[in-house]
Amino acid sequence: MVSGWSTHGKLACPYCMENNKAFTLTNGGKTSFFYCHRRFLSQNHRYRKNRKDFFVGRVENDVAPPRLSDEELFDVVSEYGDIVFGLQSGK
Repeated sequence: MVSGWSTHGKLACPYCMENNKAFTLTNGGKTSFFYCHRRFLSQNHRYRKNRKDFFVGRVENDVAPPRLSDEELFDVVSEYGDIVFGLQSGK
């Protein structure tokens, strides 16, 4: 857990949130989003066109997901209701 954000599963990336491009590994069945973060690089970055070292044969052309404003982020977080941080005895 990173500041209460789960680091497992399809929504593991706190930057991408719902705009993630997570995929399931063929042999292990685990969720991965490692190769999807090239879209945060500038459009002319050399790693975006690198077909050999990342996903074989794939060039990254997508743009990064939009950053949320303070108000938008507050609206997303406020949908969760009352959150109690820390360990709760007996639970």
